[in-house]
Amino acid sequence: MNKQKPKKRKSTQLGLNQPPTLPGTQPNESSGDEEDPPNRALLAAITALRGEMTKIKDDICENLERRIERVYNDLRAEIVTTNNIAQVSITNLEAKSQTLQAKITDIEEAATTHSDSISQLEQQVANLSAEVVSLKQKNEDLEGRSRRNNIRITGVREGSEATKPRDFIANLLKDVLSLDEAPLIDRAHRTLRQRPNPSDPPRPFVIRLHYCHVLEDILRKAAAMRNLQYQARFLVTHNGSQLSFTDPQKAEEYAERLIAIPSGSTGRS
Repeated sequence: MNKQKPKKRKSTQLGLNQPPTLPGTQPNESSGDEEDPPNRALLAAITALRGEMTKIKDDICENLERRIERVYNDLRAEIVTTNNIAQVSITNLEAKSQTLQAKITDIEEAATTHSDSISQLEQQVANLSAEVVSLKQKNEDLEGRSRRNNIRITGVREGSEATKPRDFIANLLKDVLSLDEAPLIDRAHRTLRQRPNPSDPPRPFVIRLHYCHVLEDILRKAAAMRNLQYQARFLVTHNGSQLSFTDPQKAEEYAERLIAIPSGSTGRS
C-alpha cells in the first residue's frame, strides 16, 4: 500500500512547502499544480491579516506621533512659559541689583563724605579745645584782674546803709580811715545770702574801688589801724536776759559770778 502519497497531497494542499504568494503575484507556473480553494482562502486571510496589522501599526504610529507632538507642544509651551517667567524674574533681579548697586554706591560716597566731615570736625574740635583752654586761662586772669580792686568790709551793722550803700561805704571809709576825700566806688553790696537775724553777725560788704591806688591806700591805712576787722562777741543768755562780751576777761569774770551767786539770782556785767 502506498502510505506517503496522502502526506504529499496534504502538504501540497496546505501549501507548506511553497512560499506564500503575495497579493498581486501569480503562482509559480513551474509547479504545475493549481492551488485549491482552501489555500487561496488562507492566503487571503493572511493578506487581510497583514493589511489589518499594517493598518493597526499605522494607527499606532499615527497615535504615537499625535501624542508625541501634543506632549512636545505642551512641553514647549511650558518651557516657553517657564522661560518667560524666568526672564521676567531675571529682569527684576537685574533691576533690583542695579538699584542696590546704586544705593551701595551712594552709601559709599556718603560714608566717604562723612569720614571727611568727621576728620574735619575732629580737627575743628581739637582747635576749639585748644582755644577753650586759652580762653579759660584768659577768663581766669580777667576774673582775677576784675577782683583786684575788690575789698571786703565786716562789722557794719545790718541796714545802716539804707538805700545808698555806695555813698554810705565811701563816707564810712573816709571817716574811719581819715581819708582826704571819699573814695570813688563802682559797686557796693552785702554778700548774697539771707538777711541774718538781729542776734546774728551782720553780712559783710563787698565793694569795688574804681582806682587801684585808692585800694592800696585803704589797705595800707587799715593794716596800720587794725580797727576795720570784725570783733567777735560772746553772747550769754541767763534767766531770760542776754548779755554780750567783747572782752574775754570780762566774760570769764561774769561766769565766775554766776557760779558763786545763789540759784535764781541774776548777775550783770
